[in-house]
Amino acid sequence: MPGTRLLRRDWEKDHVYLVQFPRAGCMPSPSPFSLKVETWLRMADIPYTNVSNDFIKMSEKGQTPFIEVNGRHVADSNIIIDHLIEEFHKKNIDDWLTPIDKSYSRAYHALVEDSLRWVILYQRARDNKWFATDQGFLQHFNGVKKFAFKNVLCERLRKRLMNMVMAQGIAKYTPEEVVTLAKKDLDAISMFLGNKKYFFGEKPTTLDCTMFAFLSQFIYTPLVTPEIMTHMGQNNQNLVSFVSRMKEAYWPDWEEATKNLSMDSKWKK
Repeated sequence: MPGTRLLRRDWEKDHVYLVQFPRAGCMPSPSPFSLKVETWLRMADIPYTNVSNDFIKMSEKGQTPFIEVNGRHVADSNIIIDHLIEEFHKKNIDDWLTPIDKSYSRAYHALVEDSLRWVILYQRARDNKWFATDQGFLQHFNGVKKFAFKNVLCERLRKRLMNMVMAQGIAKYTPEEVVTLAKKDLDAISMFLGNKKYFFGEKPTTLDCTMFAFLSQFIYTPLVTPEIMTHMGQNNQNLVSFVSRMKEAYWPDWEEATKNLSMDSKWKK
């Protein structure tokens, strides 16, 4: 967005600066939208640098992640990817899909971001105490800041999430009803993937980045209702295997990112 004050004034041409939350201990980002964009950047082989938002820097839309590229500020993960496809001439990532494939991609993308997303937020609105542990973000703080994050900021965030899920409506569901909803969504996604390597065959697309980013939240982050992860392990093993394949292909530095909280974007080994 022209006119927006940039965080990186010394930007390099044709280099993406991805602004997102710092790393967490359980996975590189508990924000599926941040993980989606970073995985997509890796899949598209676009040079980028991670920039921590220090838990406070948000986009003009009040969101994270956002990017800065060639002097422009771009927010919202879907708009970011669309912008990067044009900026870096990456239409080949999805353009080989047939019209019916593209319609399926759009439908399943919406299923994840407009349904499963709220299951994740429901979990965290009920209990986000793990944010203030080593599985979450606690290692980024010391002294008074650690106390404030653990005892004040996490609860403030939980209340904000609760307001969001109340406004959306899922907060009115019982935990059992939310689990049932999640199982139905996961079963539908599992059926679509079938025995394919990626959702449209042997080659990953943008949908695979979206699926990886959201499905991995149920595998790697603590859940109030662990029955969802159990269901995946027992009934959607192809989804678990898919997450492992994507992790192996695009996150060889997963352990470094989670153990050392490294935001290094030089990920290729």
